[in-house]
Amino acid sequence: MFNNSSKNIDVSIRMLDGAVIRGAILQGHASSLEGVLSKDTPFLEFVSKDGQRKFIAKHQIAYVEPVEPLRKPVLVSPNDPRYVDCYGLLGLQRGCSFDTAKEAYHRLAKQYHPDSYSGLALPSEVERYLTDMFRQINTAFTEVRSETQQRAA
Repeated sequence: MFNNSSKNIDVSIRMLDGAVIRGAILQGHASSLEGVLSKDTPFLEFVSKDGQRKFIAKHQIAYVEPVEPLRKPVLVSPNDPRYVDCYGLLGLQRGCSFDTAKEAYHRLAKQYHPDSYSGLALPSEVERYLTDMFRQINTAFTEVRSETQQRAA
């Protein structure tokens, strides 16, 4: 039932009776929280903050909030250690066309997409790296797409 290779998604769940439980939903082979919630199964596998594993009936859930919402890119100076060169990350030169950016994005997104390695037993550090890279690739493409569309307008 419980698979050791499952990934956890930290959440806060409000039940229909008003109770709030915090812990992690076991992601399994789904690629996202939305994927887990939309699966055609009546229960979610859940681990409470105290480590207790249980199944939660989906029909008893009012809503689910991810603990770490998707982050927007942080605008920082190139001298800041948090700075990410969006063009460099995608292997692009500034001023490239949208089509070139889209091709680079698709190539990298395919390489780092969680579904590409979901069946492999990888160390948690490697999974975190791949997930972080996938997020950075998406964020970088969003920024590059915005710039290329502004130039085209």
